[in-house]
Amino acid sequence: MRVTSLREQLVRAAVLTTLVVILLNAIALLTYEWVAYRKAWVANIQTTANLMADASVSALEFNDPKSAQKTLSMLHSKPQIQAAALYDLAGVPIATFSRTGAPPQDQRIVSGALFEPTFSGTTLRIAYPIERDGELFGTLYLTAQHDIWTRLADFSVILLLSNGLSVLVAMFFFGQLQRRVMAPMETMTQVAQNVVSSHNWALRAPPTAYRDVGQLVDAFNSLLSECENRTSDLQQEAQSRRDVEQQLRQADRQKNEFLATLAHELRNPLAPMTSALALLQIPSVPAGTHDRAVLVLERQLRHMVRLIDDLLDASRISTGQLSLTPQPLDVAALVHMAVEEAEMLAEQKGVSLRLHPTSEALHVEGDPIRLAQVFTNLLNNACRYTPTGGKVDVYLVGEHASVFVFVQDTGVGVDPTMQKRIFDLFEQADKSLERGNVGLGVGLSLSRQIVELHKGQVTMTSEGQGRGSCFVVQLPRLRCIREPATLSADARAVLLRRLQILIADDNVDLAESFAELLRASGHEVEVAHDGEAALHMARTRVPDIALLDIGMPKRDGYEVARQLRRSEDTREILLVAISGWGLETDKAIAEQAGFDHYLVKPVEPAELVKILVEAFEEFASSRPGELL
Repeated sequence: MRVTSLREQLVRAAVLTTLVVILLNAIALLTYEWVAYRKAWVANIQTTANLMADASVSALEFNDPKSAQKTLSMLHSKPQIQAAALYDLAGVPIATFSRTGAPPQDQRIVSGALFEPTFSGTTLRIAYPIERDGELFGTLYLTAQHDIWTRLADFSVILLLSNGLSVLVAMFFFGQLQRRVMAPMETMTQVAQNVVSSHNWALRAPPTAYRDVGQLVDAFNSLLSECENRTSDLQQEAQSRRDVEQQLRQADRQKNEFLATLAHELRNPLAPMTSALALLQIPSVPAGTHDRAVLVLERQLRHMVRLIDDLLDASRISTGQLSLTPQPLDVAALVHMAVEEAEMLAEQKGVSLRLHPTSEALHVEGDPIRLAQVFTNLLNNACRYTPTGGKVDVYLVGEHASVFVFVQDTGVGVDPTMQKRIFDLFEQADKSLERGNVGLGVGLSLSRQIVELHKGQVTMTSEGQGRGSCFVVQLPRLRCIREPATLSADARAVLLRRLQILIADDNVDLAESFAELLRASGHEVEVAHDGEAALHMARTRVPDIALLDIGMPKRDGYEVARQLRRSEDTREILLVAISGWGLETDKAIAEQAGFDHYLVKPVEPAELVKILVEAFEEFASSRPGELL
């Protein structure tokens, strides 16, 4: 079956409908004309018959054929009358008339007012009674030749011509209307095809002046708008999924690289530590070798602590739990200390490290430990990635509202494709095997986030690999300076006084090393390796300070702290939590359990000393003479 267009269907429907209407109209008109013409023709013949009957009454009454014939001869003036005859009551013809000369064949007697016209082909026959005052005298028969079929044929020709002209006019106006109506439809079809072929959902059909078609066009355009929005949403969702997949693949790659780097960085210090420990176990090792082995252990231990601290800081920042202790700071002093710390690495690498100080005071509000960590990271990176004979220059610049620290080196530089990711976590510019022991790739990310917490920013510029790089730290400048409080010398002197201390940790080596360190300072120390033993010792001999590990067998540190706080005898003990977990949530749980301080492993002796100083000051003021 051939598929036709809507235009063809409309044309076909219009033509068929018009033809059917015209045909029905023609049939109705022809039928009406035929019926009306018959009635008129019969009425005309009836009138003629009536006149002839009235004129023939006397002839029939007196049986006067001559007079009757004379009456019928008047029918010569009626060309439609072909024949006529007058019959008496006996049916005998009195007179006849024939235009062709042939006598009429009808011999009938009618009664009363009966009038029966009969049509046969083109002939009309009627029988008309001749009467006067109700008395019948005879019958008049007439035969007439009618032209109804010719008239109908002429009328049909007229109808055909007029209706044909009407069809042409109607088709002209219908074509105009069809083009106006179909043009928007064809335009919408073309727009739909263009949308499908080009996938351009922004295309729209133009408006039209016809209300109904205009509503269809508006609905079509609304559909395109909805499809455009849905397509845009789907494309954005698909793009988001692709981005997420890319990020997941990137994160998985970074995870694998990080784990490999972590294993490498942890193994590096373990090798010299193992060798140094083996030297210390030799009884006859020379004193100089012994001291060098201790220095190796200390140096490598600090390196491992720094790696772990970086990981903990990265975890705190990623969870939004890194806290700052802001105070007025001299940036020049912090940078100077960072330069001094990096000088040893610069000497080992054969790199020239120079600080270009400024004469004006550059103060900021910040955390000294965190900002020192930032400057140290930047300087160490600059020294590590600068080859022997290279230079690292540090500049300090002060502006009205900002302080700038520039760290510029002549090192390996950063590829332009890497510069956008250089501050991402675990990203490293140089991942070659020759790069040596350079950390986990968290330093720059930590530095940027620490500076941003100080409402500043860190930026980096590099002209490419082998052309050096420049890192810039910008911090808000502080104009109003507050002098920070310092710890008095008398408070430090009390460290020599003795305290009763309880250490509870399931790590035997850690507990014993802490105990020996504190005993060497003159304090009395008891050691427990589980929660039950710690509770028993604390209740037997109440300590001044209890250093409690969180994850202990039998009872964890939280439960031990709660039990000690519930007892009136042990309620005043200074409780210090020691744990490998350093999140703010962990510290909050410890505070709720009753701990006064929270230290994260590995614990620096300086942190412990600070707590002991604060504890002794409190005990000295509340219990004078008891600690002497």
